[in-house]
Amino acid sequence: MNLKVSSIKRSVTSLVILITTISVTLACLVLSYNFIADTHHRLLRQSEQVSRFIAENATSYMVYNQAEAAERWLQSLRHSPLIQHVHLYRYDPSTEALGFFASYYAEREAPIPVRFDRVKNITEARFATNYVESAVPLYVQNTLQGYVYLRTSRAALDEAKWYAAAISGVIITASFILSWLMSLWLRRVITQPLDEMVESIQQIARDKNYDRTLHEFELQELDRVSDAFNALLSRIQQHIRRQEQAEREASELNAELELQVKQRTQKLYESNQELHQALETAHQYQSELVQAEKMSSLAKLVSGVAHEVNTPVGLAVTSTSILQDNLQLLKQKFADKKLTSQEFQRYMSGFEENLALISRNIKRTADLISNFSKLSMDQFSDDDRSLHLTKFWDEIAQSLYNRHPELTSVELSCQVADDLIISTRPGPLNQVISQLVQNALQHAFSNTAHPMIRFSFSFIPQAESSESGDLQMTYEDNGDGIPDDLIKSVFDPFVTSKRSHGAAGLGLHLVYNLVVQVLQGHIELESQPHQGTRFKVVFPVRRLVQSK
Repeated sequence: MNLKVSSIKRSVTSLVILITTISVTLACLVLSYNFIADTHHRLLRQSEQVSRFIAENATSYMVYNQAEAAERWLQSLRHSPLIQHVHLYRYDPSTEALGFFASYYAEREAPIPVRFDRVKNITEARFATNYVESAVPLYVQNTLQGYVYLRTSRAALDEAKWYAAAISGVIITASFILSWLMSLWLRRVITQPLDEMVESIQQIARDKNYDRTLHEFELQELDRVSDAFNALLSRIQQHIRRQEQAEREASELNAELELQVKQRTQKLYESNQELHQALETAHQYQSELVQAEKMSSLAKLVSGVAHEVNTPVGLAVTSTSILQDNLQLLKQKFADKKLTSQEFQRYMSGFEENLALISRNIKRTADLISNFSKLSMDQFSDDDRSLHLTKFWDEIAQSLYNRHPELTSVELSCQVADDLIISTRPGPLNQVISQLVQNALQHAFSNTAHPMIRFSFSFIPQAESSESGDLQMTYEDNGDGIPDDLIKSVFDPFVTSKRSHGAAGLGLHLVYNLVVQVLQGHIELESQPHQGTRFKVVFPVRRLVQSK
């Protein structure tokens, strides 16, 4: 509810008093300023006139060096209340200095020091703090004889200020009282009809008698308001009648709508039952589709494993069969004593080649099975531990250099804060870093002159001053990049661009499973052909405070 702090009565009173008071105050200020300024100029003019009068009468005394006569003549000035002090200074042409000649001071004033240093600089009368001073030079035939220094009273100016202030105060007070009386008369003329109008309107609102109208008023403005209000009452009465009719029609419509709502509610219930049954059927189909997708994925995985293992196993079986046939022939020739030294040497060379081929393929099969077994996330079920990331990186880097001698030709670097200590699972993180480096060494730098691998670690808190947050690990290299046809399937198992070089295509699939399933994070890939590759890994950790 807004509190009304103003009214027409108060506004009229305030406006009349304000306008009258401001007008009278401005007039008093202007008149007072003119009166004080006139007094100011009059005192300066009187001081200059008196100075020149004294100068004209004192010239003869100074020319004939009659100081005592000058003193007696100056005493005649005691009848003027305006004059306070008079000094006559005589000019000595030989020394060009001033000397005291004669003086006068009123009985109520004390003597003042000489003003040799000031008379030359006073060109016209001027006001000081408590007096008005002026100085006039004495010339005889254009020859300087001396100076007259005069001090007069400024009491007339101070009295003019007090008089102006007193008169202005009286006038402003009288105008304030008069304006207040005028505002009371205006309030009675304007607000009395308004009060009658408000009382009539309130009575109409209380009784809800909208057929009643307001009477005419003498003031044209109020009469126009009365006509407008009467027209409004007429419209209200018409609106009430239309509203009553609309309520009757709405009541009938509500009854009809209630019937329709009941009918449609029954239909909606039946439709919901059908939708519920359809939803259950859809859920059943969805479960079947998920199982089918799982079986399809498993079939692809088994097919990939079979394809990868079949080649080395087939070569091993073929080499074993050849080795057995050659061994049988060797035994037969040895039994028949037909074996020559050249044939024996040839058989031995064939045995060595077949055994080497069998050994390589069995080792490749073992590596494939080992890599395939790494896809099981159960082996990375170690608990969270405290990791000082700087020391953790140093250990990983040393291990990488030991396992991959070719890494010495690659610039391997890491950017991490020295005080960053986190709690996470070190095994999966170590495996992710190792697999990324191994993948780069195997695929990235075949056409790169100065290969480079750079890691960076940063902690992203969930809130300000929070220990919980995410660790963002970024991997970047300047290698050949990933071909466009492999970007979408690079994390799938057995996807590789160098299968002929012994790559199984399980490294990035293992990285993806470690990040998503074990570390509960996500991984993003950015790569362009011949512009390097960038992996961003983000997973939740807890930051620890380093103990001192």
